[in-house]
Amino acid sequence: MVLLFAIADLRAAEAQRSVELVPCTLPGVEQPARCGSLGVAENPSAPQGRQLSIGIAVVPAVDRKHDDPIVLLMGGPGESAISAAAGYVQQFASLLQERDLLLVDQRGSGRSGALQCDLAATRDPGVRLKDLFPLDAVESCEQRLRKNADLSQYIYARFADDLEQVRHALDYGPLNLFAGSYGTRAEQVYLRAYPHSVRTAYVGSVVPLDVPTPLTMAKTAQSALDQLVADCGADAACSAAFPNFKDEFRDVFAKLDAGTVRIAVPGHDGTWPLYRGRVAEWLRSMLYHPGDAATLPWTIHRAHQGDWSTMVDGIVAKESDPDFSFGLLFAITCSEDIPFIREADVGPQSQGTFLGDDRVRQQQAACRFWPRATLPPAYRKPVHSSVPALFVTGDHDGGTPLWFTPHVMAGFSQAVEVVARGQGHTDWNACVAGLYEQLVRSGSVVGLRGAACPPIPLPAFKTK
Repeated sequence: MVLLFAIADLRAAEAQRSVELVPCTLPGVEQPARCGSLGVAENPSAPQGRQLSIGIAVVPAVDRKHDDPIVLLMGGPGESAISAAAGYVQQFASLLQERDLLLVDQRGSGRSGALQCDLAATRDPGVRLKDLFPLDAVESCEQRLRKNADLSQYIYARFADDLEQVRHALDYGPLNLFAGSYGTRAEQVYLRAYPHSVRTAYVGSVVPLDVPTPLTMAKTAQSALDQLVADCGADAACSAAFPNFKDEFRDVFAKLDAGTVRIAVPGHDGTWPLYRGRVAEWLRSMLYHPGDAATLPWTIHRAHQGDWSTMVDGIVAKESDPDFSFGLLFAITCSEDIPFIREADVGPQSQGTFLGDDRVRQQQAACRFWPRATLPPAYRKPVHSSVPALFVTGDHDGGTPLWFTPHVMAGFSQAVEVVARGQGHTDWNACVAGLYEQLVRSGSVVGLRGAACPPIPLPAFKTK
């Protein structure tokens, strides 16, 4: 770690002479922005080797009075910060009166050498309706990407060094980090590596460093499903429309288990089998947010009656996102998660859940093709920090369970937790926005202690 930091500090001085931001327009952003790139060594231990171009965009403050910008740390892993600019410019409108918004695409995403994999490249419906990570597509992508990238150099430790170099190059003071989901992993790594470079931290739907998350997905999703069943039963319209939702869910999965579900696929002759694991993974993703989850009783009911089209359309739609870098997802998780899953834990963590061990097995299989990085010593140990931090967790989050927050927050001496009732994964509301604005303006959590937000009403269930 000392070597990495020393290299980063050395490169920071060079960065100050190599970054030039020029006027640019960001999609969906009305105000002018400034864009540029920073050249960094792909492997800091070989500074004369292959170079990466780290994409940077700054949305300048209306009347800048502070040198502590808000910095987005995106999730996935694989999402692009610059591509997400429009939504965050609106979200932070008040704070951006006096502070810049700094967008840095993580190496391997967006404008920073995106490691893109077309996992839907196969035209074989039998594969697309079976595997989340088709192995032929994963292997082909790894073989293509490794010609121009050392795929072992895309872990969060490298991104932390990149971000610190950007901070130096743009002459910013300590940063206000804003992270959600897997972006909170990047946040924790940066906090440990550069504790004096952070002024405040927003930690939304936190992902611990020491928990291999594919292992926790089955129980987390099952808990979210159980909550959905209870919510539907307590809702007059949903319970009237779908009085047997739980039984229909069970029957749908029994049909999938029996291998009796065959569907027509546009552009292909005949019918094709639909597999349990692929359906379960799509349903898991729909449980991340209450708005999506509210459509599931209707979707399950349609499938129970023999109409699987809504489900299949959803599965196919999830495959295509031009701004998402699956190669970065593999680079991160195949080094920082999958190697730390103990076989003895898979059964107990999967048993009795609708997802089962399918996601774990799919990701393990995909990672057999991916180079594994050497992690710095103590990399996965929980972080200890005195940076003022606001942790926000939704109680209807099918992606990250509530227990993740106290697990990570235990190492933060200046932290406040807010449980957002009626909210899902990284969801945002006016109350949380107000608390965050208070955190950034004050640079302290003193005024936030004991803060709570009123419950957000759940979205209406789709019934027809």
